[in-house]
Amino acid sequence: MLRGSCLGMGGRSLVRGLGLLGVFGLTTAGVLRADDQPARPTTGTTELADNSAHRAFKRYEIGEGPRSYWIFEPNDPKPEDRAPVVVFLHGWFAVNPGFYGAWIDHLVRDGKIVIFPTYQNEVGTHPQDFLPNAVAAIRDALGVLATGVGHVRPDPGRFALIGHSAGGNLAAQIAALAADPHADLPVPQAVIATMPGEIVPIPNLSLSSVGASTLLIVMVGEEDVLVGDLRGRQIFAQTTAIPLSRKRFVLFRSDRHGYPPLIAEHTAPSGHHSRFDNGAGVFRAFQVGLAEVNALDRAGFWRMADLTMDAAFANKTLDEAARDEEQFRHLGFWSDGRKVIQPIVGIDLDSIPRVVPGNGLRLFPRNVSAKPKDAMNEGVRR
Repeated sequence: MLRGSCLGMGGRSLVRGLGLLGVFGLTTAGVLRADDQPARPTTGTTELADNSAHRAFKRYEIGEGPRSYWIFEPNDPKPEDRAPVVVFLHGWFAVNPGFYGAWIDHLVRDGKIVIFPTYQNEVGTHPQDFLPNAVAAIRDALGVLATGVGHVRPDPGRFALIGHSAGGNLAAQIAALAADPHADLPVPQAVIATMPGEIVPIPNLSLSSVGASTLLIVMVGEEDVLVGDLRGRQIFAQTTAIPLSRKRFVLFRSDRHGYPPLIAEHTAPSGHHSRFDNGAGVFRAFQVGLAEVNALDRAGFWRMADLTMDAAFANKTLDEAARDEEQFRHLGFWSDGRKVIQPIVGIDLDSIPRVVPGNGLRLFPRNVSAKPKDAMNEGVRR
């Protein structure tokens, strides 16, 4: 049994964590930016992978301010049938879809529609407004896709949420809201929360309402000095309606054996792609410089999300998707043949080392000594 804590004390990890979330913006004046065009369709092509289902994408930027959003649709060929929908929820201040463009490109070329809610107007939006802004954008985007001329039609029966940082927390909250039949939201078949952090708790919103049919993956990094793992553990523990066969908690670990080193820190899930970059972001240049793409992305975050969504859309459990545990955790090999250090994947939180933010950083509430509410004590299944 693995016990202990992962203390993120690296200065490089601290700078990277601060960078993507724009923490420097808390003390630096920023310029609010909003696109005044209600809709701006363009097309773009990307470098192709041999197994790409689609050679191009269409994008639409709709609305302005914190309830604006982007829609990215697969094209060339345009799907003839309804396509699955992924809502991609960015991290705090990471309003530029280009920061996650490599992941979005991967999803769209695989035939998925991606909705990217902005949900905040740079530094001018209160955290209490993140959730209602994101929900309003999702509803509007689904309406545009369902009725708008020329759009790929969405399949509400194949609906997933992916979120990073504050967006990872929003993904769990939106899944909880969707359980209400009056919410006017599809029930997500899959929720992928990466490095989730809660800025302001939402009262009267219980994650226990997330549906039992949902598949849940919570991903944290051992060198995440900004948010640690507290919110991730809370999300995993408080989604009590989801059976253990349908969820996994994943701790990614760093591997400095080769170059570039694979660092499991807060910005690791980001990956810049110029085709998705709209120029937004108070610290755009700095954030772009941190958003590299490596094996943690392709073989880790993207692949585990793909496996989760594939299983969810096929009405399978994560027990079935991760039946070959070694393959589920596999991240590939270095050029000398050495295996990349694999993440720890499990369902028993007590068996997984803690991630405690270091360097005195206290932007997010945390209580390392106490277990999350509704913590599970059901033992380990191997």
